[in-house]
Amino acid sequence: MDIRAFVKKKPGLLIGLGVLIVAALLPQFFNKTYIQSILVMTVYIAGCSLAWSVLGGMVGQISLGHGAFAAIGAYIGTIFVADLNLSPWLAMIVAFFVVGTLMALLMTPCFGLKGTYFSLMTIAFGEAFRNIFTNWEYVGAGQGKMLPIVRSGEESLWMLAFRSKTGYFYVGLFLVVVFYLVVKYIDRSKLGYALKTIREDEGTAEAIGIKPIKFRILATFISTGMVAVMGVFYATYVRYISPELMLQSKSLEFVLPAVIGGISTVEGCVLGAAIIVPLSQFLNSQLGSQLPGSNLVIYSLILIVVVLFRPSGILGWWQERQQKRKIASERVNLNEPALAGKE
Repeated sequence: MDIRAFVKKKPGLLIGLGVLIVAALLPQFFNKTYIQSILVMTVYIAGCSLAWSVLGGMVGQISLGHGAFAAIGAYIGTIFVADLNLSPWLAMIVAFFVVGTLMALLMTPCFGLKGTYFSLMTIAFGEAFRNIFTNWEYVGAGQGKMLPIVRSGEESLWMLAFRSKTGYFYVGLFLVVVFYLVVKYIDRSKLGYALKTIREDEGTAEAIGIKPIKFRILATFISTGMVAVMGVFYATYVRYISPELMLQSKSLEFVLPAVIGGISTVEGCVLGAAIIVPLSQFLNSQLGSQLPGSNLVIYSLILIVVVLFRPSGILGWWQERQQKRKIASERVNLNEPALAGKE
């Protein structure tokens, strides 16, 4: 097999494998606890952003409630581990179907809302769930709920219990790879085509036989179910959950990577998370004690700048630039024979 031909035909695959190998080696080079905590949070945010992109990126329904949906998954995971002594892997399956089904049912009446109104409704859902869990004694009410501390000799992949952060990083990286493959498959499938057609022009979608409500329900089920899975992972990592996880700022952390990296690209979610999370941790360490909430202000400013000047995000801008170069190159190639004929 000609390696050069393969490289030209599948450059994205090789780049992806290269990025994955580098990511897998990071904990070996950065063994400080602080750095490894940033790595774990990066894969967590990347997974949540990938989940959000199914609804927010492909369909164009901007949800600001995914933080709450991830938190519900975290509560399910905590109940499975702390109360039932069952594996978080089983909790992920249950969380996917429970949260996905619940939100698909609750959000169906809201699909008639457009733009900001839909986003406001998702914020309302998040606040409603936060109030419910704040007053629900079984899950610790406002004080939250803890998972057992992982002691020496009790580490287990089945129970997602590790004493070092490296184990959580690799589990999170595995989930991100799975999510990436799933979202990439959806993006290139008939389902992805239908979702993007609805986003661009709902009237055209209906004219060619696509039922917007049906596909929005399916996208909501997949998107909220996936983010709930990441919520289970997060609960096993921090070993403590509370209603504070449902604050709107948590949802913003999932939206920003997709917008900055490229809301119309799958890879943009991962790239955005790799930029946003380290930046967030740096700002918290430098300004957190002096200016509480400064990171959210800076997030908002970054979001405004990107929306105004680079609405397609980093990867979207890069793809547009490459497309323009390709078109310019094709024009040159077409003109060359004509010029040669004149000579």
